[in-house]
Amino acid sequence: MHMKGPFRSRVVILSLVAFTVVLVLSIAPWWKNLMGDVTPSPPNVTAIYLGSSSPDGKWQFTVGDRLLDDCSVAYVYNFTPTGVLTVYEIDAGTLRALGFETENITCNGDLGYGYIAVNFSQKLDALSIVVWTSKSSSNGKDVYFVELGSWRFVNGSYIGYIAPPMDKNYMLLNLNAVRKMVNETGIHYVNRR
Repeated sequence: MHMKGPFRSRVVILSLVAFTVVLVLSIAPWWKNLMGDVTPSPPNVTAIYLGSSSPDGKWQFTVGDRLLDDCSVAYVYNFTPTGVLTVYEIDAGTLRALGFETENITCNGDLGYGYIAVNFSQKLDALSIVVWTSKSSSNGKDVYFVELGSWRFVNGSYIGYIAPPMDKNYMLLNLNAVRKMVNETGIHYVNRR
């Protein structure tokens, strides 16, 4: 008498298919947790430089232009995962109002040649570097910022400068808003070597 193999029976095959379907359906809701989140983390700023001389070392993005106010002594920044790095230059009066000590400097508020360089935790396809410079207010409660412009990069290559619109190139922030930015990224001093 000839014996049938274990997979020739329709009952066995249907049972295996049903078991596989039940197993896939029961694991599917937890698959993401079992395998971990596949979404990559957003890029972060790993190093940043603002100064009057060219930065040393290797940088992913570097801008050299008339972007440094002669009254600026420090800066804070904000980076959004959409690829916009905003740098806020801070003058001595604003820095003192924030509770930091600084030397008195003689300045006229003139723009001079300066450099911004930045590295990120991963490669960026597009980046806009927007620079604002501050003027401390006389009441000590607000900070007046003027936008200097935006420098754009695509695939690591510089594509150009974009001037700010004349009707939207200024903002008034209260000191607490500036303090919040300082708490998020720290205070960084302008390199004037």
